[in-house]
Amino acid sequence: MRHLPLFATLHRQPCLLVGGGDIAARKARQFLAAGAAVTVVAPKLGAELLDAVAAGRLNHDRRPFAPELIGDNLLIIAATSNRTVNQQVAAAAAAARRLCNVVDDPELSSFIMPAVVDRSPLLIAISTSGTAPVLARLLRQRIEDWLPARIGKLARWTGQWRTTVKRRLNSPIARLRFWEQILDGPVADAVLNGHIEHANQVLDRKLNDSEIDPGSDPLQGEAWLVGAGPGNPGLITRRGTELLRRADIVLHDRLVSAEILALARRDAQFIPVGKSPHGPSTSQQDINELLVRLVRNGHRVCRLKGGDPFIFGRGGEEIGALTAAGLPVEVVPGITAAAGCAAAASIPLTYRGVSSAVTFVTGHGGSEGTSDSETDWPALAASRQTLAIYMSVARLEHICTQLIKHGRTADTPVAIIENGTRNNQRIINGTLETIPVHAVQYSIASPAMLIVGDVVALTGTLRWSDEETGSAEPQLWATTKTNLPHPGLNVADQP
Repeated sequence: MRHLPLFATLHRQPCLLVGGGDIAARKARQFLAAGAAVTVVAPKLGAELLDAVAAGRLNHDRRPFAPELIGDNLLIIAATSNRTVNQQVAAAAAAARRLCNVVDDPELSSFIMPAVVDRSPLLIAISTSGTAPVLARLLRQRIEDWLPARIGKLARWTGQWRTTVKRRLNSPIARLRFWEQILDGPVADAVLNGHIEHANQVLDRKLNDSEIDPGSDPLQGEAWLVGAGPGNPGLITRRGTELLRRADIVLHDRLVSAEILALARRDAQFIPVGKSPHGPSTSQQDINELLVRLVRNGHRVCRLKGGDPFIFGRGGEEIGALTAAGLPVEVVPGITAAAGCAAAASIPLTYRGVSSAVTFVTGHGGSEGTSDSETDWPALAASRQTLAIYMSVARLEHICTQLIKHGRTADTPVAIIENGTRNNQRIINGTLETIPVHAVQYSIASPAMLIVGDVVALTGTLRWSDEETGSAEPQLWATTKTNLPHPGLNVADQP
């Protein structure tokens, strides 16, 4: 983020506008709408600015611009057609430590004038950091079309009740839940339709029903186990995104990307509870106890897990702890890593005549250790179907050795997809015999998915990425409309 979004109070504040043409007139309108005390510096003024000066709404200084004119003005806008003058204005403003916008010149500007949707007191600002003002304008038009015409009236009505609600509901959580109920239901609809008295009566009745005695907290918490998908922020489900945005607290795995976490509320609390193979980890028992405690305290908790909560995500154990405590919980499935990584690498997990089944298996074996006690190597090797092996990097050589030892041929095609579906995705192709060496050669690290089987050999005929440029057209995913990033290159394609 190159710019800090903010809304400045300019009522009666001195502001300087350099320029007298049509663009300057447009900027003057914005200043005046915010209540600023505006001085226009220009030898000549256009008709609109002349009328504003004559009406006493603007001050006019006919002198050519000089640095001393910056004075005590809070904001400065340069709107001349002469870049030399604009440069002088920007330099003088910088020397005086004043913010300056030079129209259509981001390089000289220290602040950007965004495109604005004005439904006062509701304001929505759209900025492209000065790189694409036409795009910002088009987005503003779309938002204008989407917003209810009376949304400003709803904002004013809410403001009129805010102090009363804050006085009568002591708990911040209670107030948050109350306003969410009011603003996403029939009360808000009544305001938007002009039925203010009816809306006041319903709100007052709901407020009476919602009042909390000091010291009590009967608020019902809730837990949501949400699958974040394989990494790309476009692959979390709509329901998952909705619940993430409503959560008071987000308990997230180590591998959940910052882009996905950014979908949550700005005021949400984030608690990392990830597990690391060779570093600090949070035990499953601690996670279960934390979930129960937070929900019991009335919080809405999003337990955000990479992939799918029920595929090597230990979601069943967390649900068990919550239901045993009598607490409500909802599970939102996610795209598991095997499906996401395989599709991003153009590897079909099943293919008619090649593989009619796929087995998901974890590479580290036992519950929290590295035991093989739960891995049936003879059965996995005997099958000639596809294997998708999670958490395999640390024991890659052991996995390949066991599969060969129990009957899989050494030349079975294999692929490792590191950071699948993300911008930094890498794919290593090889065989059971060669892939451990290639993984070391290219420093493959977790998270990575290991896919074993003849379907891997199909990737050359089905690939939708350009290996030379790394660009891609996701033709196989064209119907998903997920705006995936271009996958990374295949760093090796070894026999």
